[in-house]
Amino acid sequence: MPFQLLLAEASDIPEIVAVHQISWVDDPIVARLMPDVEPKAKWDYDVDYYRKKFDSKSLTGTVMHKIVDTETGKLVAFAKWNYPHSLTPEQQAEKDKLDLGRSYPPGTNIQLYEEFFGRLDTLRKKYWQEGKNYCESACCISKEPFTTPSENNALPPRRFWLTLRTVLHLLVVTPSYQRKGLGTMLVREGLTAADRDNARAYIEASPMGLGLYTKFGWKEVDDIIIDMRPHGGTGMASEKCLIREPGAGMA
Repeated sequence: MPFQLLLAEASDIPEIVAVHQISWVDDPIVARLMPDVEPKAKWDYDVDYYRKKFDSKSLTGTVMHKIVDTETGKLVAFAKWNYPHSLTPEQQAEKDKLDLGRSYPPGTNIQLYEEFFGRLDTLRKKYWQEGKNYCESACCISKEPFTTPSENNALPPRRFWLTLRTVLHLLVVTPSYQRKGLGTMLVREGLTAADRDNARAYIEASPMGLGLYTKFGWKEVDDIIIDMRPHGGTGMASEKCLIREPGAGMA
């Protein structure tokens, strides 16, 4: 089957949500996040989530790639990346407000949401914000303002936040299209940009995707383990946190 890798656009959101929903049905954690949510409510929630990502991409460095089956014209896989980007103090303040007041539809497993995403947030703060983890050249650290000299000293120096790290938030392939090299296409595209910017790359990986990411040079640095029995599941579920150094590997 011929495939084409393209930048995703807001008009792709319905297809992105369809791929997202069908691809996570067997994940032991994600499948239990909204077990009793009505399908229409879940669809609306996911559409709103991705719409906000597109609307705020200038504040978050978000770039989404898609893969299209050129024989059918269907979107069959996508990846969402956050690339190194700079923000003014005003933009940083606007970004800090993005997730305030977010609510979940009735039937959401709030306890699991808080446990799972609480652990993700803790690890992201640890591995995203420590300057030693992201700066390989003389620049700055992501949680401190960086000052540029003004041109001809005519204006006060401009201060902004510079984040020198790349994050692969999501990589999703329609189940019937898996093991056709689409994940490799999406990862290679994102890491080419990361290596160009000399940026470390961070990801949280499910056991299913771990082999793909280690092939590209990611190394395990931490993990998340959740007892799913209190949440209606069985046994323990885990995800790995990985970091890739610039140029570490390109399968």
